[in-house]
Amino acid sequence: MPVRTISVIITNYNYEQYVGIAIDSVIAQTRQADEIIVIDDGSSDRSRERITSYGDRVKAVFQKNTGYKIAKGSLILYLDADDLLYPNALELVERSYKPGTAKVQFDLDVIDEFGNSAGRRFCNFSAGMSAEDTSRAFAATGTYLWPVTSGNAYAREFLSRVMPFTPPESHDGVLNTIAPLYGQVATIAQSLGQYRIHSQNISRSNADGRSANIPHFARRIGIRKQEFDILRQHAAKLGAKLPDGDLLDSELVFTNYRLMARKLNDEHGNDSQRPLWDLWSTGVSCIFHDPITFRARMKHLMWITCLALAPRQLARQMISLRFNRTQVRAAHHAPVRTASPEA
Repeated sequence: MPVRTISVIITNYNYEQYVGIAIDSVIAQTRQADEIIVIDDGSSDRSRERITSYGDRVKAVFQKNTGYKIAKGSLILYLDADDLLYPNALELVERSYKPGTAKVQFDLDVIDEFGNSAGRRFCNFSAGMSAEDTSRAFAATGTYLWPVTSGNAYAREFLSRVMPFTPPESHDGVLNTIAPLYGQVATIAQSLGQYRIHSQNISRSNADGRSANIPHFARRIGIRKQEFDILRQHAAKLGAKLPDGDLLDSELVFTNYRLMARKLNDEHGNDSQRPLWDLWSTGVSCIFHDPITFRARMKHLMWITCLALAPRQLARQMISLRFNRTQVRAAHHAPVRTASPEA
């Protein structure tokens, strides 16, 4: 079924300083969104005032809601209120969609809390990455490379088969994990928006919701294991075959997390029984199998090797710097409203 309509759902909680930027970025699209839904789950700041100032240009929902039942689009993009889209994002997403696609994904430029470029992309996809490449990777490993929430546009046909559900943490984690079971994943190896890193990102939050300079790796690993349990449940229901073994060993992010958890003595379950060299070699394998650029491969290889060799105290300092480098850079830049799309 061709794309007839596109819905953009902006999710907000206490992001009064950012939500207007996100809304403006959707309004400015070269291919206009057919509807813009802004969901605010009880913000205590001035978010409501900012959202309602757009009048009927957006559909405002002030309650806990995924937005899926409200949205009417045949493609649905969830945009975090602290992120934004470049003007051609929806146009290129629409071009990349074809029948049988579960989702379209794309790169995002990383920015700091003030909108200054951090000089890197997420996920940094390699050029020419095809839906067939992703399908082969998923068949071999049970996983694939995918971006954060704002870098995905989901087909309604896919969502209608799996929603609603209760995720271990966020809906996008489960949706991205199971998407290849329900259709192809199209990838645009180009930045179509900006992903903002700051102290309030969900990946920086502990179980009590408080922000932390270093993520609680054991908790994040546990959540990912639950998402893979859900993947196996869907595969069993569909009669699809998944690889045996620990699927986290095929994800570069989580081989990194396991190595960092070892250095911080913060491991999940029986992970502590694995030799350090095994964690390192598993990470190396992921580096050379992921569809990322050569430069990104070399950076990842240098990082995990130095981390594996570093004494524990030095490793802690390295990890702290890695997860706070955007904030450190931000401290040396004057605040600006947003970074240039050419960043």
